[in-house]
Amino acid sequence: MTTQGPLDLDDGSVVYVPSTSWSFLTTPETLPSQLKSAGALAVVVNNDDLKLPPEFVEACVHASIPVLLLPKSRTLDQLTAALAEETTRFDTRGLHISYLDAIRRALNGFTAVTGTEAFVVMEGAVVSSAPVDIAHLIKILARKPVALQQSMCAMATLNVPLPASGHTLAIHNPSRVALDLTGIESLVREIDTYAQAIEVKRSARRQIETALVRELIEANVASATLDPWVGSFDLAPGSRVRAIAAVLPESMKSESEVVGNALRDLGLLDGGICVTGAHGGCAYALITLPDGEFGRSDEITGFEHQLKLLADLFEFRHQQALSLGVSSCVLRGSDDLVRGLINARQLADRQARSTVAEMDEIPLAVPLSATLLAAEPELAAVLGRALLQPVIDYDREKGTSYLESLRTFLALDCQWATTATELGIHINTLRYRLKRIERLTGRGLHTTADRSDYYLALCLRESPGSG
Repeated sequence: MTTQGPLDLDDGSVVYVPSTSWSFLTTPETLPSQLKSAGALAVVVNNDDLKLPPEFVEACVHASIPVLLLPKSRTLDQLTAALAEETTRFDTRGLHISYLDAIRRALNGFTAVTGTEAFVVMEGAVVSSAPVDIAHLIKILARKPVALQQSMCAMATLNVPLPASGHTLAIHNPSRVALDLTGIESLVREIDTYAQAIEVKRSARRQIETALVRELIEANVASATLDPWVGSFDLAPGSRVRAIAAVLPESMKSESEVVGNALRDLGLLDGGICVTGAHGGCAYALITLPDGEFGRSDEITGFEHQLKLLADLFEFRHQQALSLGVSSCVLRGSDDLVRGLINARQLADRQARSTVAEMDEIPLAVPLSATLLAAEPELAAVLGRALLQPVIDYDREKGTSYLESLRTFLALDCQWATTATELGIHINTLRYRLKRIERLTGRGLHTTADRSDYYLALCLRESPGSG
C-alpha cells in the first residue's frame, strides 16, 4: 500500500505498509476498520519501522487485525505463503494453537513411523511426542549440533537446529533404527515453518504488550484508563489469570527479553491468552486458564511441571538459576492484574533470596528515625519492652513463632496474601496470629502509628550493638 486510495482487496489479503506510506495517512487509526471490512487477513510492516503510529497498532488490536513484523531474513512472498492456508477469520490465540497442534501432529507422525521420541525445544517450553524427561532431554541438548549426514541417522540421539525459528529438534532413537535423512529434513522444514509462523504472528503485539505490563507494574495510570486496554487483549472480566514474574540473575539484568521469550513459549504451550513484557530487569507474563480448569490439582501439577522445565532449560543454557513467582486471580479489573504481578514479583524475590547463603530473612529497610533512636539505648529499650517482649515471652512459653510472623508482615509492607505465602500458612492463620499479638501488647496493627512503632522496635532490635 503506497497511497490512501481505495482498497481493492480479496478476502485473505495480506497488506504490506512500508514506512513511506505513513505520510499519506492523515488518520492512520481509521485504516484497520477499512482493512477489516475489505477482507484483509493481516498487516505487515518492516521490523525496523520507526514511523509506525502507535494508534494504528492499537486500532488494529481492537479490529482483530494482526500487525506482523517482516523479518529481514524473509521476503513478503514467503510470509504470505505461510499465511495462505488460513481463513479470513483471524484469531491470534486460535492460530497459535492450530500451529502448535500441527507441530505435535508432525512429531507424532514421525515417531509413529520410526519408533523414536521427538521434541521441539523452544526457549521456555518443549513440544513433544512423549512425556518429557528433562534430565535426559538436557543430555541430548548438550550434544553439539552438527549438519545432518546419512551416516549419523542411526545414532541414539540427534540434536538438529531449526534454522528459521532458532528452536531445536531433539530425537531420541534408543533402538538405533536407521532413520531416513530425507524424512528428518522434511520434518525439520515442516516444523520450522510452523514455528516461524508462530513467532512472526506473536511478535505483532510485543511492544504494546510490554507497554501494558509496564503500566500495570508502575500502577501510575487509573484503572478506568487501563481496563479498556486490558480488554483489548481479550483479558475479559471473569477470566482466570496467572501472573508470573521472573527475576533474572544480576549479570543478566539487561537480557530480560530472553526470559520474556521463554514466558511467551510457556503461554503458548498452556493454551491460554498470554501477555508478556520485561520491565526493571524482570520479565512478566499474564496467562489465562480455560474455564473450569482453575484450581484443578492435575492442571496445577501440569503447569508446575512446565514451569520447572522452563527454569531447568534456562539454567542449562545460561548456567545460572532463574527465580520464578506465580500468583493467580479471577479478573474483575486491571487492579487485580496489578496485585497479581506485584505478588508474583514478591514471591520471585523470595525465591531469589533463598538461593543466597545466609539470607533466610527478608531485610528490614532501616528508616532515619531508627538510626536516631539507636543513639538512645534507654528509649529504644522502652519501645522493645512494650511491643516486642510480650511476644518474645509468649513464643518462648508456647513454642510459637509470632515474632517472625510480625516481622515478615511488616517487611512485606503489610501485604496479607504475600506474607501468608512467605510463611507457608493460610491467610486466616496469619490474621489470628496478628490479633494475638495485638492482645499481648495492647496495640493495634491496623493503624499507621502503631505499625510504625512495631517496625521501629524491630529495626532497633536488629541494629548492631542492640544485644
